[in-house]
Amino acid sequence: MSPLATRLTAAALAAALGGTLLSPTPATAAGSALPALSAAPAVAPAAAPSDFGYVITFPKHVQRGGSLVYSVKVRNRKARGQHYVALIGDFSKRFRKIRVVSKPRSVKCSVKGRSVSCWITSLDKGDSTTVRIRAWAGSRRGTATAAFGVIATSDADADIRKLRKEIKRKIKASTRIR
Repeated sequence: MSPLATRLTAAALAAALGGTLLSPTPATAAGSALPALSAAPAVAPAAAPSDFGYVITFPKHVQRGGSLVYSVKVRNRKARGQHYVALIGDFSKRFRKIRVVSKPRSVKCSVKGRSVSCWITSLDKGDSTTVRIRAWAGSRRGTATAAFGVIATSDADADIRKLRKEIKRKIKASTRIR
């Protein structure tokens, strides 16, 4: 079945069952017997760090003014169910321009200054995805460094800015500018 036919079939099925799927259950319609908590957690609990892995490949040397491509591969090793992953990249002042050059359609990325934020959706157990980021080196010799961090959550509505603060470990990728 073609992707368009699959989407139309899914939309028709959702429309047919929409009345029963969207109606509240009696427990939630009447109110819960448990008291509501006044302070909800800001970020949903993330999966264990060992459940997700990421590998970064990049060149060790680059010419002044040249470009290099960082390839970041994120893999869900053990976490069951659907997870969402925030990929954060911070580049040093030795880079003059950053751009995401390839990514799957399910990944949303934004570049602001020398920071890259990507929201990877639908990463089930055993799935992996690759994001390629091109960075242009400056005109001075030295060492250019990029730091990448990843955090996973099962909450589809999590805020990437709040998740950015929760990242505990970052991998630094250093390249010599000749």
